[in-house]
Amino acid sequence: MFILANLIGLSLMAEGYQLNTQSARQLGMGHLGTALKLGGESMLFNPAGLSYMEGKVDLSLGATAIFSKVKFTSGNYSAETDNPIGTPLFGYAGFKIIDNLYAGVSITNPAGNSLVWPDNWTGSTYIQNISLKVFSVQPTISYKFNDHLSIGAGLMADFGSMEMSKGIMPVGSVAAFLPLLPAQYHPIINNNLNVSPLDMNLSGKSGIGLGFNIGILYSPTERLSIGLSYRSKVMMKLEGGSAAISYGSPELQTLFGMLSQSPNFPAAIKGAIALNGAEFDAELPIPSNTNLGIAWKATDKMLLSAELQYVGWKAYDTLSIVFPNVKMNSPKNFSNTMIYRVGAEFYCTKNFIARAGFVYDNTPSDLNLYTPDSPGSDKISVTTGFTYKPAKFMDVDFAFQYNHGVKTNGKYIQNNATLFGGDYKTTAFLPSLGLRFKF
Repeated sequence: MFILANLIGLSLMAEGYQLNTQSARQLGMGHLGTALKLGGESMLFNPAGLSYMEGKVDLSLGATAIFSKVKFTSGNYSAETDNPIGTPLFGYAGFKIIDNLYAGVSITNPAGNSLVWPDNWTGSTYIQNISLKVFSVQPTISYKFNDHLSIGAGLMADFGSMEMSKGIMPVGSVAAFLPLLPAQYHPIINNNLNVSPLDMNLSGKSGIGLGFNIGILYSPTERLSIGLSYRSKVMMKLEGGSAAISYGSPELQTLFGMLSQSPNFPAAIKGAIALNGAEFDAELPIPSNTNLGIAWKATDKMLLSAELQYVGWKAYDTLSIVFPNVKMNSPKNFSNTMIYRVGAEFYCTKNFIARAGFVYDNTPSDLNLYTPDSPGSDKISVTTGFTYKPAKFMDVDFAFQYNHGVKTNGKYIQNNATLFGGDYKTTAFLPSLGLRFKF
């Protein structure tokens, strides 16, 4: 079983699966907001800010498009992902209940990931493609003691789905079966040396995982505010997921059926094939976040803000996949990290606000347990955006983020032997559009 576990690997998520795209307005200034009074959108950044919303109803909705790419290089070999466009959504509805008491509900995509590597690339046994989608519904309540101090709390209910595929055998490894086959079958082997001979697909949906989001907002003066918020870890449990085995060609499926009857057929591969149609359980952690921010209205035309975001990536220490009678552990050894954010808002005219921001995000990845399903890197981001007010009750927000991943050399080492490694380079472009309504 140890050989089988290492053969399949089964890492379900990639570094970067936590999304910071839940507001077009705030994405424009580095996606910070812990110390800001954002109305309905404060439900994510700091629930205490909800109680400073204008009017009796505050609605916000939008989406961000993620155009991402990862390039792998090892010597003269290179491969590049062909990822689909990600489209995380966000929506907020805030309401005034009575004086100083506000409530609302939000729905966001706090986590998600999509990677599509070439099916027959050299790292196919680690990952071919993966899709992770997580939704969070958060009812929230906020109370304002006075113009200087407020508190807020929300209950997070997270749920989602996962699908991934990876090779069980390396490309070209079917050549090892030539001695087990009569000569008339050798052409089939030779015609399939450039395909992934045997793949596994895993898919499933999680139940609802619960967590909480709390915060406090303090404004000692009209121009200065300080915020502190905490979003707890949410452990999403995937139960009853399904596994499916596929073959590089119909001819290979026939050959594997025949070869599996041979006493010399590898037990690990035979065991993997036996998992076809089996159910599995797994746990997917959404890490905790502690945010500390400060905002200063330097002039009547300019607002400045800075924020520290401490992410509890240690939750992704080991991933366990449990099949009937088989438990597979994949060590990740992620570390807690810090994200540094600064942003500015410029009130150009009564109806137009411009924004800019900068983000530095440390990778939590262990560079000695580094696989292409987890292409982490230190990331530098620059952002810009604006708000246009076509009517008193309506705002149109637009933002753009460029995400530059520092080239990272990662290796997967077991028993002091490097099993896979190379250089990884990630880039992403994120345009975002949102609409806000106040009544």
